[in-house]
Amino acid sequence: MWHRILVLSCMWSAFFVSHSQGQQINIGAFFYDDELELEKEFLEVINAINGPESEQTMRFFPLIKRLKPEDGSVTMQEQACDLVDNGVAAIFGPSSKAASDIIALVCNNTGIPHIEFDVADEEHLEERPNHQMTLNLYPSQVILSKAYADIVQNFGWRKFTIVYDGDDVKAAARLQDLLQLREVHNEVVRVRKFHKDDDYRVMWKSIRGERRVVLDCAPGMLVELLNASSEFGLTGQFNHIFLTNLDTYTDHLEELSADNETFAVNITAARLLLNPDPPPYSQPYGYVIQKDDIVYESNESPRTLLHDLIHDALHLFEQSWRNASFFYPDRMAVPRITCDFASSGGRTWAMGRYLTRLMKGTSGVNSTNFRTTSLQFDEDGQRITFNIEVYDPLDGIGIAVWDPRGQITQLNVDAKVQKKIIYRVATRIGPPYFSYNDTAVELNMTGNAQYQGYAVDLIDAIAQEMGFEYQFIPVADQQYGKLDKDTKQWNGIIGEIINNDAHMGICDLTITQARKTAVDFTVPFMQLGVSILAYKSPHVEKPLDAYLAPFGGEVWIWILISVFVVTFLKTIVARIAKMEWENPHPCNRDPEVLENSWDIHNTGWLTVASIMTAGCDILPRSPQVRMFEATWWIFAIIIANSYTANLAAFLTSSKMEGSIANLKDLSGQKKVKFGTIYGGSTYNLLADSNETVYRLAFNLMNNDDPSAYTKDNLEGVERVQKNRGDYMFLMETTTLEYHRELHCDLRSVGEKFGEKHYAIAVPFGAEYRSNLSVAILRLSERGHLYDLKQKWWKNPNASCFEEPDPDATPDMTFEELRGIFYTLYVGILIAFLIGITEFLVYVQQVALEERLTFKAAFNKEIRFVLCVWNNKKPIVAGTPVSSLRTTPRRSIDKSLERTPKSNRRIVIGRSSEEMREMAQGSGSGSGSGSSSPINDNTKAKQQEARV
Repeated sequence: MWHRILVLSCMWSAFFVSHSQGQQINIGAFFYDDELELEKEFLEVINAINGPESEQTMRFFPLIKRLKPEDGSVTMQEQACDLVDNGVAAIFGPSSKAASDIIALVCNNTGIPHIEFDVADEEHLEERPNHQMTLNLYPSQVILSKAYADIVQNFGWRKFTIVYDGDDVKAAARLQDLLQLREVHNEVVRVRKFHKDDDYRVMWKSIRGERRVVLDCAPGMLVELLNASSEFGLTGQFNHIFLTNLDTYTDHLEELSADNETFAVNITAARLLLNPDPPPYSQPYGYVIQKDDIVYESNESPRTLLHDLIHDALHLFEQSWRNASFFYPDRMAVPRITCDFASSGGRTWAMGRYLTRLMKGTSGVNSTNFRTTSLQFDEDGQRITFNIEVYDPLDGIGIAVWDPRGQITQLNVDAKVQKKIIYRVATRIGPPYFSYNDTAVELNMTGNAQYQGYAVDLIDAIAQEMGFEYQFIPVADQQYGKLDKDTKQWNGIIGEIINNDAHMGICDLTITQARKTAVDFTVPFMQLGVSILAYKSPHVEKPLDAYLAPFGGEVWIWILISVFVVTFLKTIVARIAKMEWENPHPCNRDPEVLENSWDIHNTGWLTVASIMTAGCDILPRSPQVRMFEATWWIFAIIIANSYTANLAAFLTSSKMEGSIANLKDLSGQKKVKFGTIYGGSTYNLLADSNETVYRLAFNLMNNDDPSAYTKDNLEGVERVQKNRGDYMFLMETTTLEYHRELHCDLRSVGEKFGEKHYAIAVPFGAEYRSNLSVAILRLSERGHLYDLKQKWWKNPNASCFEEPDPDATPDMTFEELRGIFYTLYVGILIAFLIGITEFLVYVQQVALEERLTFKAAFNKEIRFVLCVWNNKKPIVAGTPVSSLRTTPRRSIDKSLERTPKSNRRIVIGRSSEEMREMAQGSGSGSGSGSSSPINDNTKAKQQEARV
């Protein structure tokens, strides 16, 4: 009895002593010979976990197996089995250099937890049952691929190239989300592979001009790769390279940017987000570390991602062990298990599987024990939660953070100091947008001062708004930008931007769908369309007889002949008509004579008045004369209306330019050839359109021989002027307006079609594009863009004839109607000459009869003429017969019978009192006894009548 008590006491004492000294847990690890830094980290973390020996309640004891690169699966299996025989509670490693999963299989068969800390091959569904005991702290390749796709999408990249190491079998899984974009957008996303021994320049040359590159490669190859790409402009300013390797910070990228002005590429990289405080025993993360907005540098060997993952793997196991020991302290002893499953009786370590489940269910969120954040696993042991930090590898400063939900949070960090940037602006010679200033060239001025134009003023205004410097670079080939289908290369301004030779491009550069796949554009600064440039015949001054143009010369001759013939015939018809002879004095029922009003003078006047649509008091009475007159009136109405209807058309130029009024009319004829700039935006508009008129016009231009296309607008303008109406040119309305202002022999035909916009071209993803757009909108709101167009489009010295609007009623000018005015003036002059001649003859007669000088008689008569308010002219004795022509013939004859011939004349310029005195004097004379001559004459005539 006492013997048994003594044995139990000894056993209890031994157990107490062993637990007081701390429990020893063996853990195994695999490292290759060149992974001494990782092995050192492993041991330092274990020592940190164990703590001081006096405070140890349990103690991890490392059992390390070293591998060589040539070791195969058999060697690794033997060493793994040796660790199992030594009673290890877990096995760590090996790294991704191991090409076999034999250690995972051994652990799965024995129930020993297996913890990996490096990237592993993607598991297939059939492999999962054999890896139940394996956890991997390296981020899942599927989730990591999604993170890269989210980051690239956040960059705003619409066109980029993926470059990765073809020897890396894990690269495809790591980039699978980005690679899938190529299947959808083959023209936007390109993929290039390289191999270690290849000439990298060949690969970079194939994507020359690419501005956005996703580069996946080992850190040791990065410097060499980037150096090879600088020759092809991929490391120039405003290029962007995204590095996907999580260990990029271990490479010496500062060697590329130090004292190298050509290396100005924007580089961003990805790494796991770490807790800010590193463990006290470890070196800083990489060569630099950011803490409290201060960057610290280190010359020690860099701390890689694997160091931190080893740290987290050991702490994960230690935490799970402590939790299991708390609930099952008596089951934590590792049993003796062999790799031979049959020899061990088919038993596995049950607590090993429990420990694995605890580790899979661990959440490392907001835990300071782990270097990496958000540590969680799925059922297969793959790490599915982690945070990716997007940072600048040149200075080590973080830019943004990606989380497992796909959200990207920008970090509030001050932008690093940039080198002074002088923007290169690509353009082409073509007024009024861009041309050489002749004065500046004569003065041998250089730089931007030697250029002038709308684009020069616009960029200068934008530069003042944004505060940047610029330099114009005219393109050598003078092209806007066209894609060569064979070489897949762009020329012109677009090519300069793609090849990193320019930061922006401006001129009359149209936004097209094809160009938008190669570059990006700002908001438009000008809206326009396409119109037809045609030749306009020089303006010819209208002749004096332009108003006679509605009728030909022979028509006017026939009209004059008709007037004279009709006048003569009408007079004959009227004289033979009985009804046209009438009593001159209706009160006298027994007239001595009958009169006929249709003499040559009256008939001619009525004939002319009829054709001039004027009225006349003389009207026909007999039926035959009325029929004659009605027929003439019909003729006169038709002649007058025909002349009026055609006068405006002949005196204006609204109908003289032919029947081509739009593109449809131009395409429907073959006499006039037409063309446009080959490969330009108008060419692409017609070539890519499905509209019938556009396709017909494009086919006609293609079939013309010689070619209807030109290399630029100036050549098209010259061809229009040279061919004088046999060639028309399709061009933008803004450029057409400019050339029409310069050349009076050019005109625009039809309405504009195919709405277009001019904008500034910039590289894809250019950060300054939005600032340029804002500046353009501000200039537009202030009316500055309108002022610029007025400055460069309107020609103040232009003296071209303004052709009237065909759709409006034309205004007839003096030039067109001056012949009518001259005719009026000549007729008035002739009438005055006749009147003055008659007046002078009359004055001479008055001077002779009144025995006055010619001057006195002229003054007396002219005073009466100028008294326009006096409309009565008295008749006195001695009046010349010529002055009585306005009196009716019978009244004149009777007055002559009563008045002696010696006393008949009209006294002009005398007052009424003088007239009465003269009448009284003549009356007293007759009453003095002398017989009246009038009575004597009357008696003599009566006697003759009786005889």
